Amino acid sequence: MNENFSKTVRIDLMPAPDAGATVKARNELLEHSNFSTRQRQTAKASAQVHSRYEELLESVYDAAIIASPVGKIIEVNGRAIEFLGYDRETLCGGMAMTDVIDGADEQVMRSISETLLTERFALLQAFCKRQDGSLFPSEIAVNRLSMDNVRLCFFIRDVSVRYETEKQLRAEHAAIQICASGIAICTTEGVLDYVNPAFAALVGVESDDLPGNDIREVLPSPEYVNPLIESAQQSEQTWVSEFWVDTLDGRNLYLQVAASSIFGDDGAPHGIVFSLADFTMHQKQEESTAGSADV
Repeated sequence: MNENFSKTVRIDLMPAPDAGATVKARNELLEHSNFSTRQRQTAKASAQVHSRYEELLESVYDAAIIASPVGKIIEVNGRAIEFLGYDRETLCGGMAMTDVIDGADEQVMRSISETLLTERFALLQAFCKRQDGSLFPSEIAVNRLSMDNVRLCFFIRDVSVRYETEKQLRAEHAAIQICASGIAICTTEGVLDYVNPAFAALVGVESDDLPGNDIREVLPSPEYVNPLIESAQQSEQTWVSEFWVDTLDGRNLYLQVAASSIFGDDGAPHGIVFSLADFTMHQKQEESTAGSADV
């Protein structure tokens, strides 16, 4: 097996490849495959090829489109019709992959052809265009079919759900990063996996130095932290405690600490989220007020 053809290459749609190099690569692809637009086939051979195409296309889960090396659409499966909203006659009646993939142009198609000279797959992250003008995020795998003529096969997967989930996660991560409360995520045993900047500032340690440490060492008040971990492991409630703690950089803070477990689909806790708020000034004011009242 050619080791080069076991690789997968991702293509960025944004940078424009060098036109001269890609034109040469396209010509090499046609030459290597003995492809010619003047090539003639018998009616029987054409029927056999068409049958193989249909069998291949309809047996895959993703939308599948077979196109010429320059991107002209030749055949599609039912999923492609469903995803894109066009009928088969329209898709195969003169449309090209540049009409389907948002941001793709002739240079992108030449870049794909160039890649497939040496690599088995090319992967694209792109939006695809439906007939009604709407877009959907997709992952597109492209490989080369060498049958009677060279063809490019595009497998299109709609990743809308994952895209929206990732967008939501990015928004949530950004919110946690700028949150004034200290947020930390631990394993169920209390080993830190993630901390936000506010948490690191509260405990007086650089963010990059905290993951891998036990939270009971970062918050050295085991008489309060241990019950929080144990309680969070046993229920889905959020458990809250307030206590004085000596931080690792020598400060004495009065913190409100909340702990809540992250439960998986199996019902078991997979981690614990800690939230810290600094109540030091408030607590000192209360203690000062209480001391004045006693006097």
